[in-house]
Amino acid sequence: MIEFFSKLFDTSDYPARWNCGNWTSGEGWLHILSDIGTWSAYTAIPIVLIYFTYKRRDIPYPRLFSLFAAFILLCGAVHLVEAIIFWYPIYRISGLLKLATAVVSWATVIVLIRYTPHLLQIPSIAVTNKRLVEEVEQRKVIERDLRWMQSRYEAFLTGTSSIIWTTDPRGNFIVPQVSWQRFTGQTWEDHQGDGWLKALLPEDRAELAALWSKPIGKQTCFRVHGHIWHAESESYRPVITEAVPVFDEEGQILEWVGTVSDIHEQRMAEESLSAAEAESSRQKRELELIYDTAPVGMGLVDREYRYMRINDTLARINGIPREAHLGRVCFELIPELAERIKPLYDQVFQTGKAVKNQEVRGKTPASETERCWLVNYHPMTHRTGEVWGVSSTVQDITDRKEMEEALRDSEQQASQANLAKSEFLANMSHEIRTPMAAILGYADVLIGHLSDPDNLNCVMIMKRNGEHLLELINDILDLSRIEAGKLEVELKEAPLRELVADVQALMQVRADEKNLMLNVKFSGQVPETIITDSTRLRQILINLIGNAIKFTEHGEVRLVIRLHSDSEKPMIEFAVQDTGIGMSEDQIQRLFKPFSQGDSSVTRAYGGSGLGLAISKRLVQMLKGQLKVKSETGQGSVFRVRIPTGPIKGIPLIESGILERKSNAGEAVSKIHRLNCRVLVVDDRREVRHISQHFLEKAGASVASAEDGQQGIDMALIARDAGDPFDVILMDMQMPQVDGLQAIAELRAAGLDSPIIALTADAMKGDRERCLQGGCDDYLSKPIDHGQMVEMVWRYSEEVTADALQVQRQEQAARFRN
Repeated sequence: MIEFFSKLFDTSDYPARWNCGNWTSGEGWLHILSDIGTWSAYTAIPIVLIYFTYKRRDIPYPRLFSLFAAFILLCGAVHLVEAIIFWYPIYRISGLLKLATAVVSWATVIVLIRYTPHLLQIPSIAVTNKRLVEEVEQRKVIERDLRWMQSRYEAFLTGTSSIIWTTDPRGNFIVPQVSWQRFTGQTWEDHQGDGWLKALLPEDRAELAALWSKPIGKQTCFRVHGHIWHAESESYRPVITEAVPVFDEEGQILEWVGTVSDIHEQRMAEESLSAAEAESSRQKRELELIYDTAPVGMGLVDREYRYMRINDTLARINGIPREAHLGRVCFELIPELAERIKPLYDQVFQTGKAVKNQEVRGKTPASETERCWLVNYHPMTHRTGEVWGVSSTVQDITDRKEMEEALRDSEQQASQANLAKSEFLANMSHEIRTPMAAILGYADVLIGHLSDPDNLNCVMIMKRNGEHLLELINDILDLSRIEAGKLEVELKEAPLRELVADVQALMQVRADEKNLMLNVKFSGQVPETIITDSTRLRQILINLIGNAIKFTEHGEVRLVIRLHSDSEKPMIEFAVQDTGIGMSEDQIQRLFKPFSQGDSSVTRAYGGSGLGLAISKRLVQMLKGQLKVKSETGQGSVFRVRIPTGPIKGIPLIESGILERKSNAGEAVSKIHRLNCRVLVVDDRREVRHISQHFLEKAGASVASAEDGQQGIDMALIARDAGDPFDVILMDMQMPQVDGLQAIAELRAAGLDSPIIALTADAMKGDRERCLQGGCDDYLSKPIDHGQMVEMVWRYSEEVTADALQVQRQEQAARFRN
């Protein structure tokens, strides 16, 4: 062995490899280069392995890598020696290297065998990659959850009205507190450290600052009331502060976490709730008091009709103690009323709707006689709408019903009395008008026969007083018709200027008699036509102007017309002003009462019935208008009438100024018609027949007369059958034996088509319609205006043809049918 190592580098014993065998140059260099290449690769691999294990300290089993490096390095050294042996035959070193390589190789094998079970447990690259992918996905999920939690935390801090805060163990803010800044308005520079104490109410700072020095246990939790500055309201708001410590593993405080809750709204709500409860309690006491002391009976029953509640009034009505009602079925207590009230309860339970104002008659234990009650039943419902009970109110109306019956009897009696009065006035009107027709008619006849001025004056006085009496009769009749509801207004288009001019012409005569000025003026623009009853409006104006003239001795009477179009319904105003005696307030209060005047003393200087203004006021009301008066004693009066104009859109407006009176020369002369016809006058009053015959014959007619209805029928039919029928028949309506309507009916039934004009002293509502509907063609009321009579006879005998008369009758018949 010594000899071996002493000759370790001795090359004399062996030839070089180039000298062994027949090596060609190519073969030799092939071995040499291959061994050198193998050696260089085997040398690089251990270097890389050693570098890898140095950098990757987490690689398991680093010694195994060292053995691999030594094994590979020795293998490379063997190849290097094999290349060197071609020139230097160092076979002894080559043998040692091969021995070292063998030893290291087996050592590696032994180590591999030893570590193989552990190596087998190392996961494969695919498994590792899969695990890495899973770990990456888990990490992404965790990061997403962390971001979501962070966003949630930030939203919670931003959105909550409370303050969420954290401090270090000594109560100092070490990071900005977003919710604290939002609530108090303090910046981070203001509230960092213990600067947050400045936002507390000064009286609360010491108590909160002392909390951090108290002993802390595992279950410690602070809850303190105080006040913190609120930036938005600029006031200290009441709050509740709560704090909880966070401990580490050794039990030391890491930080404090807490909240500050604003309880301002809560306190306000509590105060409101307390006030509401107090108010509710007060109202409940009041309702209880009302319920118990109500003058009407009140009760509450459940679905089994058992009384759950009842007040003393209903208990007295039922005649049973209040306590005895509770829990009892209502029909058992008042069985005589069960059939009447059970259907009402059932209706409420079934429909869920109230039953109101039902009258129930019967008896209860409290009443021996039948009484009448007004009952109301209202449903009591759950939130679902189901009816769980019925609340009832019961009012004893027996006395009221008796009073109503008495009032109805009184009203019926009053109606009968009013009807009797109307009938009396109608009869009196007929009885007075008939002789008045003779008086005024014969006065007209006498005027035509007299030439002596004294005699003519006497007759004119008789005629004027007769006409005055007729006006009085007309006023009384008008008032009676209004009160009996038998006077109607007929609204139609009326020319305003012509209507006012007509009134002025009529009243100018009275004004001239007293040497007064009568001025009529349009103030501003007024509609050319209005929708009203021109007859009634003319009557109102004549009454008012006539009254003004009567009570005015000096000065003037003025009528001013103006339009008021600033309201929804345009109105036309007629103001009658005078410079007369005027009135006091007491006189104005009596002014519009029938048969009353402003001066009611016996020595009054002015006459009159006192009906004109009463009628005028009622007529204005029927026209949907107003009549007002303003007056002072000695200063004159102003009567203002306002009535609706009707629609004025599209109606031309006129501005007439002062309406001048037409001169006598310009007045139209009434046309006197000459008659050439045969007329039959039927009237039971000889003087009426005589007067009518006189004026008709004076106008040129041939007149025959009949004393009653039957004689009129006979004369009319005989004349027709003889071929010389009467052209016009004047028929009185009220006659003995056969009256006018019966006579006309028989004549029409006999086929007589001659025009028939009714003569009647009746002037109540419906008289004209009754005559026309009975077969008359026209109507004349007594006392008869003889000029109007002559004009009407001329029209029907000369102007109206037979065909036109038939059309007129058909139109009248159609109107009455409608």
